[in-house]
Amino acid sequence: MDKHAMNVLEFEKIKGQLKEYITSKLTETFVENIKPATDLDYITARQEEVTQAKKILIREDEPPLAGIRDIRSYLKKIDKEIVLTGQELLAILNTLITGHRLNNYFLSLDDEDSEYYRIIKIATSIGRFKKLERSIKSALDNQGNVKDSASSKLRGIRTEMRKVSDRIKDKLNSMINSNRYQKYIQEQVVTIRDERYVIPIKREYQQKFPGVVHDQSASGQTLFIEPMPIVKLNNKLRQLISQEEQEVYRILQELSFKVKAKLEEIKDTVQIIAILDFIFAKARYSLELDAAEPLLNQEGNTDLIKARHPLLVEDVVPIDIHLGKEFNTLVITGPNTGGKTVSLKTVGLLTLMAQSGLHIPALSGSRVGVFNQIYADIGDEQSIEQNLSTFSSHMKQITKIIDQVKEDSLVLLDELGAGTDPVEGAALAMSLLDYLHQKKAKTIATTHYSELKSYAYNNQGVENASVEFDVETLQPTYNLQMGLPGRSNAFQIASRLGLKDEVIEEASKFLNQEEAKLDQVIKEIESDKKEYHDKREEAEERKQQVEQLKDEYETKLKSLEERKEKELKEAYREANKVIKRAQKQAKEIIDELKEKQRLSDREIEATKSKLRKGRKEVKQKANKLAEEARQARQTPKLKIGDQVKVRSLNKEGEVIELYLDKKEAVVQAGIMKLTVDLRELEKVTRSKQKNEKKTNASNIKAVKSRNISPKLDLRGLRALEAKNKLDKYLDDAMLTNLNQAEIIHGKGTGTLREVVHERLKEYSGVREYRLGRPKEGGIGVTIVNF
Repeated sequence: MDKHAMNVLEFEKIKGQLKEYITSKLTETFVENIKPATDLDYITARQEEVTQAKKILIREDEPPLAGIRDIRSYLKKIDKEIVLTGQELLAILNTLITGHRLNNYFLSLDDEDSEYYRIIKIATSIGRFKKLERSIKSALDNQGNVKDSASSKLRGIRTEMRKVSDRIKDKLNSMINSNRYQKYIQEQVVTIRDERYVIPIKREYQQKFPGVVHDQSASGQTLFIEPMPIVKLNNKLRQLISQEEQEVYRILQELSFKVKAKLEEIKDTVQIIAILDFIFAKARYSLELDAAEPLLNQEGNTDLIKARHPLLVEDVVPIDIHLGKEFNTLVITGPNTGGKTVSLKTVGLLTLMAQSGLHIPALSGSRVGVFNQIYADIGDEQSIEQNLSTFSSHMKQITKIIDQVKEDSLVLLDELGAGTDPVEGAALAMSLLDYLHQKKAKTIATTHYSELKSYAYNNQGVENASVEFDVETLQPTYNLQMGLPGRSNAFQIASRLGLKDEVIEEASKFLNQEEAKLDQVIKEIESDKKEYHDKREEAEERKQQVEQLKDEYETKLKSLEERKEKELKEAYREANKVIKRAQKQAKEIIDELKEKQRLSDREIEATKSKLRKGRKEVKQKANKLAEEARQARQTPKLKIGDQVKVRSLNKEGEVIELYLDKKEAVVQAGIMKLTVDLRELEKVTRSKQKNEKKTNASNIKAVKSRNISPKLDLRGLRALEAKNKLDKYLDDAMLTNLNQAEIIHGKGTGTLREVVHERLKEYSGVREYRLGRPKEGGIGVTIVNF
């Protein structure tokens, strides 16, 4: 990407802001090396990573990134077989532990349809170093000092050192508290010089206090003397200290060798941790900017919605700007300090950010073209002096652009043609825009020249835009108006500032007809646009009122239908009760008659006939009520594939055929196909369908886990693959209450066996595990009890 464009668009400042969100210096290199890419798939992947990380920051607990150390220099030492200090080894330990925590954190977010799949894929590549971590932990304390327990030899040396040290202190304390030496001693303290215990003695008594002088005070009046009675003990202590140093060095050397054995894996893990920190830094930056992932394309189409310049700290007026679809060249006009250059820089900087995998401060749905090259000629738009050197400087940059520009380039030109004679400058500007337009480059240019407004009107594929200026307040509004050139407003401003009308009228005579006509056209367009904007707002307000009334009507209608339905159901239930009551009474009468045998068989049959007739009439009434209920129901709007409930059967199914002319539908309800009146159907809501699908998915997952095998074969897998497969198997085994499992890892080098045993040792659900007996497969198999 063109370095000059990146400099004038201030991309380095974006890097500076991004650095504030990294957790470790380890990640600084990634920020410093960030640059725009040109491969669409690569950029899309980086953008999706930031989007997924942003979702994690919003929805989940904070990722455990604290604890990362920049250990690259320590790893270089290890590579050269230099023994590390305890503090350096501790930094490596903390980083590995952070990696371990990150791996666990992201695995806990993993599921079959994870929205964070890109992040999880990166995180699962983090290595596990449990054995190495345990070795360093057991040898070093939290300050990086080697513990007494690091080896039995070190414990013995330090125990002896404490004993000798105590004997020395006891002897010295008895001497400084003795009446014999009171007058010789400057101060009753035991101190250390040259790593030996000494007593401060007055110089004049040096000859009367036998011992070795190790130092003297600044005044020379005090000598620090090692008394002769403790010289041997001090010598003994020095020997022990030397032995301690040798043993500490041996322990640190051993730990350093263990790190070296895993050096490449550690380097890879450090790289992955730094990448994760970098991605989450970009996500935090996106949240800070209220930014969004842009829609990318290779056609050079840019459509920014409510875009803001990320380096402006005060209230920023967002802009809507588009380029590359209906037109390839955009000419922005307007007053100084009006925001033309900011608009130009916003497009350029947001394009650089998008191609660098950063979200952009614009509304979601904004489009950004991916360009192979971005060129910019942007000077100091506030400069009052425009001289030959300025013009020459601009021309030098523009010449480079003209020589290198291609169809897949974005060109940004500020104050095109400025710094020279206006007539020649305008002519040159139009010629340059013509050339870039023929090259099919996407171009945005700002200018003061009126000729370029006409040029944009008269050329296909070229569009005008302007920054708005409020003549009433004499202030720019910073609003960008697409399709409308800017007016100079010089006469209106002069009038507002009190210049006499006759002077303004005289000045207007000096304008050529074309300029006056163009200014009048722009004025009319602005007026029409304002009227259109007002009418659109009024129409929008009315639309909202209509929508509100519609919602109220539908709510009341639904309430009325529900009430009617409820009343009809009550009537239907009452009819059923009447039928049942009549049936019961009829049975009782017949039974009673039979008992008394007062009627002949013929009379009984006649009575039964009357009862059947009465029952039929009651049933007809009930059916009529049910039909009235059905007729009163609204026919639901259905389509094939909709989930529905058959009211009469209280069953759910899917619409597979529709016969709107007959007001019927064929519904697949389980294994049954039913032809049903549309009014008998009730549409199942989307949320209900979704919940059912989730339930079904859960059932499927449960069934799947219940079919788990009591054997897991890991042979032929790499360590990381085996670990991930084992983790999933252990979870499934716990889910299905499996009592015992057989893990087949083979004999080989024993690496897979170590991986399996390390994981089983950590897993909380494992009660015990052992190697297989000869009949079970020997050391190639591990038996696990849950």
